[in-house]
Order: sequence, then C-alpha cells, then structure tokens
Amino acid sequence: MATLAAPRVRPGRAFDLSTATILLLVVGILGLLIVYPLSRVLLLSFIKMGDPVAPAHLTLANFSRFFTSGLYQKALVNSLVASGTTVLASLVLGIPLAYILARVRVPFREALISLATLPLILPPFVGAYSWILLLGRQGALTSLIRDGLGIHLPSIIGPFGVIVTMSLSYYPFVLLPLLGALSSADPHVEESALTLGASPLRRIFTVTLPLVLPTIGAGAIIVFMRAIGNFGVPALLGGEFYVLPTLIYFEVTGSFNLHGAGAIALVSTLFSIGSLLALRYITGKGGFVTITSQARPVAQSSHPAARWLGFGFCAAVIGISLLPHLTVLLASFAERWAGTPLPTAYSLINYRKAFTLSMDAIRNSLVLAVGTTVICMIVGSLMAHTAARKRIPGRWLMDITIMLPFVLPGIMVGVAILVAFIVPPFELAGTGTILMIAYFIRRLPYTFRSAYASLTQTDIALEEASLVCGANQGVTFRRITLPLITPAIAAGATITFATLLGELTTTLLLYSARWKTISVKIFEFISYDQTGPASALGALLVAAVLVTVYAANRLSGRSLTSALG
Repeated sequence: MATLAAPRVRPGRAFDLSTATILLLVVGILGLLIVYPLSRVLLLSFIKMGDPVAPAHLTLANFSRFFTSGLYQKALVNSLVASGTTVLASLVLGIPLAYILARVRVPFREALISLATLPLILPPFVGAYSWILLLGRQGALTSLIRDGLGIHLPSIIGPFGVIVTMSLSYYPFVLLPLLGALSSADPHVEESALTLGASPLRRIFTVTLPLVLPTIGAGAIIVFMRAIGNFGVPALLGGEFYVLPTLIYFEVTGSFNLHGAGAIALVSTLFSIGSLLALRYITGKGGFVTITSQARPVAQSSHPAARWLGFGFCAAVIGISLLPHLTVLLASFAERWAGTPLPTAYSLINYRKAFTLSMDAIRNSLVLAVGTTVICMIVGSLMAHTAARKRIPGRWLMDITIMLPFVLPGIMVGVAILVAFIVPPFELAGTGTILMIAYFIRRLPYTFRSAYASLTQTDIALEEASLVCGANQGVTFRRITLPLITPAIAAGATITFATLLGELTTTLLLYSARWKTISVKIFEFISYDQTGPASALGALLVAAVLVTVYAANRLSGRSLTSALG
C-alpha cells in the first residue's frame, strides 16, 4: 500500500492563536513604550510651556529661540562643527587602520582588532575625564611636554577635548565595517589595475576606495549620529562649549521646561534623520560591483617594512584611544597626583571612599542592567521570531519602530520617556521602572537584530519537522528554535549588559536620589572635583565591562567583534 507523505508545513503561513497573541504583545509593547512617548514629545514641542494640549495652542514658539537666542544658535553650530570634525577625524584614523589590517600581514592582527573594538563598549565619559588628568592645566602629559619640550598644548577643556575624545571613541564605527569590506573584496579588479600600470597609490584612490565607498559613508554617518547626540563628553570637557544635548539638560534640570527640551531634541533628531537619509542614498546609489566566477582571499603584503610600520601605526592609534582608560586605572590608586608624570603616592583610599559612598549606586546599576538585559532577551527573541518566521502585514514597520530609539539621540529618548511617564495614568517619575523602560527601548535592537540575523541564517526545515511531528508553535520555539539562536541572543545580551553599566545620557534625565547609578555617581564625583573616587568607580566599571565581554567570548567560543561591527 502506498504511503501518503505528510504535507509540508511552513511556519508563518497559518495565522494561529499563538501568532496572534505574540503579535498583540509586540504591538502593545511598541505602541506603549516607543510610539506613545515619541508622539507625545513631538506634540509638546509645538505647545508652549503652561498652555493646555489642544490644537488651538499649536505654535512654533519653542523653535523660535534658534532664530532669536545667540546661545541656541551657538549650540547648534557647535553641535554641527563638533560632529562634523569628529567624523573627519574618525575617517582619518579608521580608513588607514582598516586598510593596514586587511592588506598587510601585521603581527598580532587579531589582538589589535579586539583591542580596537573596546572603545565601542567602554563608556566614553569615563575616558573623557581621564583626559583632564593627562592634558588638564596640571595634567601629567601637559606638565611633561611643557617642562621637557617647552610646548604649550591647547586646553583639553573646550572643543579640542570634545572632538579628540569622541574621535578616539567612535573611529571603530568606521574601522570594523570597512575592515570586513576590504577583507572580503574580490582582488581581481585591483590586480587588473596594477597589470595596466597603475601605481599602488593610484590603485587605492581609483579602485579600492570607490569599491568600499558605501561602507565608508555608512560608518561616517553612524559616527555623526553618535556624536551629535553625545551628552557625557561635552558635559565633562565642553566647559562653555555648549551643544544641543547640554541645552536639553539645562532645560530639564533648570526650569523643567519639557516643551523647550522637546523642541531642541526634535531639532537634533532632524539632523539624525537627515544623516539616515544620506546613508540610504549612499548605500543605494549605483556604484562599483565586481562580477567573477570565483573568489579567493585578498593578498596581504608580507614585506618586513610594511608589516612593522603598519603594526607601529595600528598600535599607536589603538594605544592612544585606550590610554584614558589605562589612566583611570592608575589614578584610582593615586593618593596624590598633580603636575607630575606619575602619582607621588599610592593607596587604596579611593576605593574605600568609592565603596563607602556608592554601594547603593553599584547595586542599582546591577539590578537595572541585569533586569533590562533579561527582558530584552525574552522580548527581543520573540519579536525576532515573529519578524523572521511569521508572514504578517507591516513587518517592515515593526522593524523600523524597534530600531528608531537606537538611531535617535539618547537625550531625545530620555526626554520622550520623561514626558510620557511622569503624568497620569503612569506617574513613574523617580522610580527604577522608568529607567528600565528607557534602557529597554534603547537596547532592544541589540538582541532583536542578533536573533533576527541568526534566524535568517537557520534552516527552517528543523522547525517544519517539529510541526509535522505534532509539536505546537510554542514547543517548537522552545525546543528547536531557541537552542539554535541562543549564541546570537547571548551576544546581543552581552552588548546590552556591558553598555548599560555605563549608560549616562538617558540616566541623568530620569534618575532620582534613590536610583542613582554608577555613571551618575562618577558624574557627581567629577562635578565636585573628587577625581580619586571617580577614577576608582570608573576602573571598576571598565573592569566589569571587560570581564563581561571576556566571559561571553569564552562561553560562546567566538569573538563579539562581529556583533559590534
């Protein structure tokens, strides 16, 4: 007797009860925690402070300050200048580094790439105040260069310090994607250029760089978006060099003018949206493609001079970018350090002060980071599975909504959460819940994107076999899908936890005395010129981040560099 083959079941074709439940949960979370706050801050930015929210009171008065106030105009120009210069500096550092690491057989290549990834994870504001210890008026390097060479360096307080610090923190956004593009590029076109008589330098500018121009443009725009929304570095090093995020902070903490803060945040957001449109134009614009029937690895130069000169350049750039964090470690043990190359006395007094004054902040940071990471893992994996496996209308809209808080300036998200959840029926002002909401919507894209990418690379046949054997959607997800994507979820969770430990921008707008975090305590210590305890907390924070990433690498058996790049 012939046996009838079981029909092939494709997950996502049937809109069953579990799909409807998950979809309802997704829509509810996105609507309440993302769409509602952003919509409310958008509305209030067109309402004057004190006026009721009604169509009759819509006005552009909150935006008029950009035309009438010199402070607002200067802050806008400063933001654009600092962000634009940071982009240029990141390109100057990132492009040569990527080319050397991709095309030269430099010693310790993998170690250099891993070290170059660290500035993306380590909190920029921790490195920011350590530059004061190095290049302040009585800084170690300032005194050494002034007394030894007679050279007076420009003040680290102001635009110079802001741009240097952000550039050394953000150049990996150019380096890592470009490194991947250069390493995977087909070498035939470049070899053809050399065969036709082009010099190596001409080949680079006429063939190599045009091939990877979209990748360079994408990295540059990511740097711009991060720089224009950065609050911690300008707040610590800016002095009177005000930028848009510092203006927002003044509006909230000074007069609690959420309407004016929303207007400033919206202007900052418009520049981020403009950069995203530019990114879409760059990546979508027709350019150079290579068509070949085979692929082989890109040839790497093994010339001794190229190898060691390349290593020297890479080690210098990466070493300088990590120097502030090493300085924090040294300063944490310094009992006296002013005007000398090294501390004149060492002790553990800074750690005793830090632990005595900051235990609640340490506990709060761990509770918020762990809780948010767990929620992101659960919700992010469910949303990723819905987007990748369920054929539902508007999946692209869900993707955009999830990614929106990630690409928007952090200060904008903080204002939106503040506007939405301090009024009835929520009234969450000063609670840990409001901080977790802000952390959740800002970090959800990490686990969502990691899980989604893993699902798109996972064969659906295993899930089909489970359904054919009688398992329902829930059992299939728990016993088949989840184990397959667990490494990707763990990678996203690691980045989430590590970056939340040092979250500052959003936290400063939402915290209360009961819910201070490590980053807030460091900010307070620096504000009161207590650099010793600040350095001790900063060293503990950097150590916690590094241990988290190292442990995740060991458990997963692979590096998280790809996830960050």
